[in-house]
Amino acid sequence: MTHVNAPVKITASGIVSALGQGKRANLDALLGDATPGPDRLSLSHFEEPVNVPYHSVVGAPEAAEDRLHWLLDQAMEELLAEHPLTPDQRADIPVFIGSSCWGIGIAEERYREQYHENPEAAIPLPLDGFSQISRHLQRKYGFHGADFALNTACTATANAILNAAAAINMGMHDHALVVGLEARNDTTLAGFHGMQLLAEEGMRPFDRRRDGLVLGEGCGAILLSRCQNDASGTMLWGGASNCDTYSISASNPDGSTIAAVMDAAMARSGITPSDIRAIKAHGTATPLNDDGEAAGMRRSFATMPPFFSMKAALGHTLGSCGVLETLLMAAALTEGRLPASWGFSESDPALGVTPMCESMPSEPGYYLLNFFGFGGNNSSLILRHQD
Repeated sequence: MTHVNAPVKITASGIVSALGQGKRANLDALLGDATPGPDRLSLSHFEEPVNVPYHSVVGAPEAAEDRLHWLLDQAMEELLAEHPLTPDQRADIPVFIGSSCWGIGIAEERYREQYHENPEAAIPLPLDGFSQISRHLQRKYGFHGADFALNTACTATANAILNAAAAINMGMHDHALVVGLEARNDTTLAGFHGMQLLAEEGMRPFDRRRDGLVLGEGCGAILLSRCQNDASGTMLWGGASNCDTYSISASNPDGSTIAAVMDAAMARSGITPSDIRAIKAHGTATPLNDDGEAAGMRRSFATMPPFFSMKAALGHTLGSCGVLETLLMAAALTEGRLPASWGFSESDPALGVTPMCESMPSEPGYYLLNFFGFGGNNSSLILRHQD
């Protein structure tokens, strides 16, 4: 299990998502009375065209490479405006990148171009994209330090955060940059549609009527730093990850491995379940995954703390959800308010738990954040906020 030996500070962050550009726009939407619903995308490259809901980022360029770079720039420019870094610092800071799709949209475009020019020579999904994010960070922003790519499905950037914190705790660096990015592409949408995991309209995490997830795109960046004497603000206090082999696409419905990773995260943070003020659930609104998460929470918590999911507002941003939802959680704690669990209206007696229906004030203390991915990978983070 990956875990954090000592707290690290969330020093700066930046975000762009379907909720808007920048933390302020995202937080205002997330804490508001209603968030915008998904738009719809048509997948026209099939024998029978498919129309699916999707949380797109407004204002992003249509061309895939331009879109990926633009999303990355929005997050990085906000982070660097909040905490400027010298050229020497940028050249040394390690970068931990998490994603599920990387530059697959770029590969799709190139294949279409090749197919149009010479169908027999066209290469489906040429392997070009795993370096797109790091190359842009190097060329435009001067981040020439070690870079690490993590692809553990929907836990990718949660694990990137854990590994970045470990690098700081090992004394290798004073800072580490974590970046998560998912950009719209047809391959991922078609895959989730083929697995019958997409909702008809919108997401309803932990709701009796939940019928699947809605994908979304976005980019988030977090600068983690070694803790100094100042204990105020939001810190990554600890965390853990584990993996089971129950299913390639669903959590174990008995909640055992989910409970195990939450218990490990709390134990390694030196706290108990009674110390947790609230839980940011993974909450994908698929029947099996919500079943497994609810069962895990019931195993770990004799008294259930308030909990909520952000995904009905953001969409499921796959490998980037760890960094997007962590930085929004930190921003919400700074604001002193927790978001409602959007999309929820009707309790499911079979789950035995009910998420928050309304926004509520937050208090100083410890918060648990859950992230679970395909292949049975599970990650839990502990944040501590102090005014």
